[in-house]
Amino acid sequence: MRIATATVLLIDLFIRSLSIKAFFTDEGVLPIHILKQYCWSSGYFSLYALSGELCWQITLFSLNAIVIILLLIGYKTRLVTIICWLFLVSLQTRNPYISQSGDDLLRLLLFWGIFLPWGERYSIKKQSHYPNTYFSIQNIAYLLLPCSVLFFSAMLKTSSEWHQDGTALYYALSLDQIRLPLGTLIYPYPKLLSLLTHVVYYIEVIAPILILLPFVSINIRLVGMLFTLILFIGIGSTLYVGLFYIIVIASLIGMLPEQCMNAFETKWYQNKTTFINKTNYTISTAQTVYHYFERFFVICLSSFCLVMNLSNINSFPFIIHENVIRTFTVLRLEQNWSMFAPSILKDDGWFVYSALTKDHKYIDIKHNGKPVSYQKPKIVVTEFESDRWRKFQEFYTFKNNNHMRPYYCNYLLNKWNREHPKNQIIDLAIFFMKETSLANYQVKPIEKNTVCYCTSQASSNEHP
Repeated sequence: MRIATATVLLIDLFIRSLSIKAFFTDEGVLPIHILKQYCWSSGYFSLYALSGELCWQITLFSLNAIVIILLLIGYKTRLVTIICWLFLVSLQTRNPYISQSGDDLLRLLLFWGIFLPWGERYSIKKQSHYPNTYFSIQNIAYLLLPCSVLFFSAMLKTSSEWHQDGTALYYALSLDQIRLPLGTLIYPYPKLLSLLTHVVYYIEVIAPILILLPFVSINIRLVGMLFTLILFIGIGSTLYVGLFYIIVIASLIGMLPEQCMNAFETKWYQNKTTFINKTNYTISTAQTVYHYFERFFVICLSSFCLVMNLSNINSFPFIIHENVIRTFTVLRLEQNWSMFAPSILKDDGWFVYSALTKDHKYIDIKHNGKPVSYQKPKIVVTEFESDRWRKFQEFYTFKNNNHMRPYYCNYLLNKWNREHPKNQIIDLAIFFMKETSLANYQVKPIEKNTVCYCTSQASSNEHP
């Protein structure tokens, strides 16, 4: 699980680095002063928010990559895990408009990894006093994480689309922004989609119970893990959800029973770690006190996470006081697994970027300067450079995010003029062609909404 988590961290860092200037500098879509004004809370911290300069971000990205590689090979694992967690929290805090539920899961998985002995195997460590089967309070806290993702996601699915109507997957696959080819293949079959809707819901309810049941056969847990694996592979192959499904799969590896790992090692891996029997391993009084404190700390944190998830359910009679939430903010334990819940978003659509050149021609700057067209693209999901951009543009359309609109517009305008000195543009209008899904494969008439308009600085100076 450590190796899989580190691999995901590297992939995530690489994807983010492709848009490092856009997402993490003051020349991009979210300058630091706007971040602090609209998206900041007491207790938040971010190394990436210490400077808006590109060279600072490149330095941090490089250091982050080095530390992740150390986690991958298992060097001083607990210390390195803490540093990786600090970098990840800093990265996610710097631009919350590109985050999704998978980021919360990755952050929490790394956090619980601090308390797990996941550097005792498959690392450069030569000796270990841990047996192959590990059980502790810390382990229970970790087990609750992927199970919470499933179970509370189901508990939050309260709309008729998930129950009586069985249309949840129909509406999810109606979103062209996230539908992948396999989703397109099954989309025309409403009875199949209705069946799969109920299958998804009951897997989310049953799988975590099978995983957590104590004193049962190992095969029961494996069945729960298999259901979860099938569910998220299905999600990842039909919907554009970024790394979310891969993060879930990585979190399952730590649940594999000893027999599975023994079979794996017999065929693929020659274990070179020496196991020291616990009877020959002495623990000092200071270590004993530390272990008791750590367990108490983990119990408090896992209880907080459990109550936080319960408080998201409307029928739960208690909510966590704001002061308590504020106390735990620095650890970034917040979580809400309302994936496609309580109902499915119906509003879909695509963006049009209409720019006026100096010779008074309108061009589409997102399609290499072609003539502007308001027609629906053949495959809408390919309009986004990455899932990070898709998520950002989803936030971009929300009315309560008006503060971020001019910065994205100006970023695109300036980027085009830098890259096309012979075909400069003097203004840019961003339109969202809104397409709302209805039942039975029908849609409302498309609405053309003006999201933002901006002009170049040169144009403003010439025409005050």
